[in-house]
Formats: sequence, structure tokens, C-alpha cells
Amino acid sequence: MGSKIPFYKICIVGNFGVGKTTLLHQYLERRFNPSVTSTIGSNFFVKHLKIPNTKIPVILQIWDLAGQEHFKWVRHEFYKGAKGIVYVYDLTRKQTFDDLLNWKAEIQKVIKNYSSVLVGNKLDLITEDKKVIKDKEAEEIKMQLNACAYYETSARIGTGVQEFFLKLVSHLYKS
Repeated sequence: MGSKIPFYKICIVGNFGVGKTTLLHQYLERRFNPSVTSTIGSNFFVKHLKIPNTKIPVILQIWDLAGQEHFKWVRHEFYKGAKGIVYVYDLTRKQTFDDLLNWKAEIQKVIKNYSSVLVGNKLDLITEDKKVIKDKEAEEIKMQLNACAYYETSARIGTGVQEFFLKLVSHLYKS
């Protein structure tokens, strides 16, 4: 009898408008979808892949959770069973960065043990002199979130998107 394929539930979280859904489309379809609408409640996708540098197959169930405050009451159910969290903030909006620890607190009311990555999205919209969040601040919040890595991404052009998902999956597999 063959061995069971590892299955990981991953939740992608962050404030409204940070680009969670477009990151997901870029990851799954390798294209930017400019006509994405706001997620209502949640949406999920399944992805089959191999662990980087191995031939080991895994199945990802990725949940895209609505970031609006009025959906907070429904998100708790979706965290159950999650092994991975993708914390996303918008590199152009400081409030989305400042709210990351609120996301962690909300998640930890439901699950305690999980791996995570921190993602600053919309890299294509900033220049180094226009950065709202400094690298040192991002590194500090990464530590507070206990994230295994930090990536600055662009869902529009695809920068860093495949990499952060592969990093999270590798981390999940090792732990």
C-alpha cells in the first residue's frame, strides 16, 4: 500500500484590499487577474505540487479569507485545521502592516501550532524612497509573528509569489 500524500490547509489573511486574492490567482494560474472582486466570506482552492528539491507530492487547500472587519465572526471556523498562515499586508498602506498582530491574535484563539510567512504585497507600486515600512520594521514583525520568512511581492508582475508559497510548503513538510 502506498504512503498517504501530505495535505496542508493554508489560510491567507490580511486586511481588505492587500491583494490576497490576486496573489492566489498569480500563484495558481501564473497570471494577474485585474478584475478580481472582493472576497465575500471565504474562497478556497486546491493545488497539487511537489516539495521543492524532492519528488514528494503534497496537496494544498488554500483558503482566501475576507479581510473586512464585518467578516471577523465567520473567519474563526476557517482557521480550524490550518497548518499554514500567509500574513499579507500592502506595502503602500501602513495600517495594513500595523494590523498584522491583530490577525495573529485572532488566529491564535483557534489554532496554536502553525507555520507562517509574512508577505508585503504591491511591490510594483513603490520605489525605495516611497517605502512606508522599513526593512527593519518588517524584520521585527516577522519575528513577532514567528514567520519562517518575509517576502516582498507583486501579484501584478509575479515577483516572489511562487517563492513564498514554496518556502511555506517546505517549512510545513519539515515540521
